[in-house]
Amino acid sequence: MSGAGTNKRLAQGRRSRGEILDVASKLMAERGFAATSIADIARESGLPNSSIYWHFGSKSGILAAVMERGAERFFADAQPAVISGPPPEALRSALRQVSDTFPEHREFLRLFILLLLSGDDESRETVARVRTRGRTSLRAIIETAFQPEGAARAARIAEHLADYALAVFDGAFLATQDSPTISHYALMDQMAGSIVALAADVA
Repeated sequence: MSGAGTNKRLAQGRRSRGEILDVASKLMAERGFAATSIADIARESGLPNSSIYWHFGSKSGILAAVMERGAERFFADAQPAVISGPPPEALRSALRQVSDTFPEHREFLRLFILLLLSGDDESRETVARVRTRGRTSLRAIIETAFQPEGAARAARIAEHLADYALAVFDGAFLATQDSPTISHYALMDQMAGSIVALAADVA
């Protein structure tokens, strides 16, 4: 096969893989992982079952790929451009920047919450990886915001409050989905304020 033919086939393969992931992400975010079948994904994508199995091997393989791609995109966009100033202002600004990603990454975040609540054995490892990455990201934001109080104290505060921050962040996303009148900026401001208040008790 010529080089041009090989390149064309590789491009088609990448395109079909992306189409499968797009469809799978949408369906799983709407229905949940358990209620989405390979047949559903094949029908919506217009690709045969064999193509889906060739790319991913199984439905669990599709889920892992969906979450990996979604996590890469989300965490790349969720990095605050600047974290500076006194801790309250720095934290408030950073969390607002992160919450700006809610609309664009709604499918990924919704699927993550659904998987988290489902307790499905097939998705447990994937969910754990994403959750660990989320905690690491929020911990880094908190630590950076509290640097004016000293590196050692900032690290202690970040470690002490990272799990709390992750739980509140999850709740904030859910709250904005349930009621469009709730401002994600207001929730992030409240989250920042509560973290600053709790940090005062960290030795």
